[in-house]
Amino acid sequence: MEQKQNIQIRLTGYTVDKISFITNKSFDFKSNPKVKVTPKFDREVTKIDDQSFMLSLAISFDHPENNIPFFMDVQVSGKFIFTNWETDKLYAIAKSHATSVLYPYIRALVTTVTANANVPPYILPIMNSNTLFKDIK
Repeated sequence: MEQKQNIQIRLTGYTVDKISFITNKSFDFKSNPKVKVTPKFDREVTKIDDQSFMLSLAISFDHPENNIPFFMDVQVSGKFIFTNWETDKLYAIAKSHATSVLYPYIRALVTTVTANANVPPYILPIMNSNTLFKDIK
């Protein structure tokens, strides 16, 4: 009988690395009652040692024509413990699970900052956060 591997990844702490919010003073809510905001996501894995790594997850809101009510950058980083995370088999799992763990923190920060900035709160959807990235390795 085949025995399943018990994969355990643990977040040992996280930090908010950056929050930047700038109101777009030239945006007119009356002219643009329905705003389409398309956030851009980024993530980076940094090795700490064979048993742990840091994953940074970032989101930015920008528009080439300044057609959004605000510009925003948020980044959080989490330290994770996951034995042998760098192996071919486990690296993708480590990156995927760490992203899923940090996504709710980004989601909450974006909502809180926009709500407190006196613009309509922007609420990121509840979703599989790994669909945001085309890279799976």
